[in-house]
Amino acid sequence: MNLLLDQIVIFLLALLIDLSIGDPPERIEKFYPIVWISKLMYLFDRITSRGNASRERILGAGYAVLISSVFALPCLLLFLINSEVLYIVFGTLIFKMTFTLRGLERYGHYAMAASNLEAKRVAVGKIVSREVSNLDMKHLDSATVESIAENFTDSVIAPFCYFALFGIFGAMVYRVINTLDAVVGYRNSRYLYFGWFSAKADDVLNYIPERIATGLILVTGKSSLHDVLIAKNVHLTIVAMSSALRVNLEKIGHYSVCGTDFEDVSAKHIAGAIRIVKRSTFSFCSCYVAAMAILYLVIV
Repeated sequence: MNLLLDQIVIFLLALLIDLSIGDPPERIEKFYPIVWISKLMYLFDRITSRGNASRERILGAGYAVLISSVFALPCLLLFLINSEVLYIVFGTLIFKMTFTLRGLERYGHYAMAASNLEAKRVAVGKIVSREVSNLDMKHLDSATVESIAENFTDSVIAPFCYFALFGIFGAMVYRVINTLDAVVGYRNSRYLYFGWFSAKADDVLNYIPERIATGLILVTGKSSLHDVLIAKNVHLTIVAMSSALRVNLEKIGHYSVCGTDFEDVSAKHIAGAIRIVKRSTFSFCSCYVAAMAILYLVIV
């Protein structure tokens, strides 16, 4: 079978696994290979002395490249497998590790199902990095919608884009860099220099995928392009989601209310965000498969 057809099969099988099974259960998640990306960087973080900005930058970049090589280079070895079936099986399993649509849906449902304020804080705390102990219901719902919109890029569209361009290797490189950004890509005293490379690399890799994700939300959610164009200091997908749902979103201490003229956010908007993300994902998948099929027909 042609390599292009193999890629289509891997893509569709990985998507099917995600939609039907999702991510591994929490009890075995610690054995999930992707988790070890964080573990390795935390280890390097602990053994790296601070105090020299240039040294921290160099080491932070070196560790990021090293970890990327450890996880991404083996993906190239798949081409040495002298069995199309094994190539597709291993390729599917590895690619599935780089994205999760079902995960976004699952955590969104956790937040919606929370029956009281404390339960919702626990649920939302699992999907956002901000402090949730002082957030009320409105801002917890806002945080959930924002997280779904923002992670639509990180967890779905960006891995899909790099798989489309560079196969399993590209998807894995992106997943490693994005994970490292979540570990050390903070602008605080500890990670300002050490995490600089991971943060910048993630910004570069996300630049085009974020705009593709925003475009998908604009089309499937019937958002206003004007709202996106005038947005400042807010992720474009968050603005597009706010416009699509006609809801105002606010991240206290980071940006003012997004969608000031819209209604207040509530649990129903979380469900709406999930629907838009799923429709947008299927739109991307349809376009990708159609493009690959046309390319295959042209080549053969």
